[in-house]
Amino acid sequence: MIPQKTVRQREQELQALLATPAGRQELLHLEALYQEASGRPKAGKTSLITYLLVHERAQGLVSG
Repeated sequence: MIPQKTVRQREQELQALLATPAGRQELLHLEALYQEASGRPKAGKTSLITYLLVHERAQGLVSG
């Protein structure tokens, strides 16, 4: 079994993706998938990384 990542570890991974155009596209793709799965859009002032982390934490994908 793969050890669960902490919120901080996952946040660092997501921030690293912001550094490249391909990474930003991946983040936008994740946003669309998570929005479809949860039925809740990202609030206007919420950062993309926060939105992704909240969803992943609620799904038990990250701990902490």
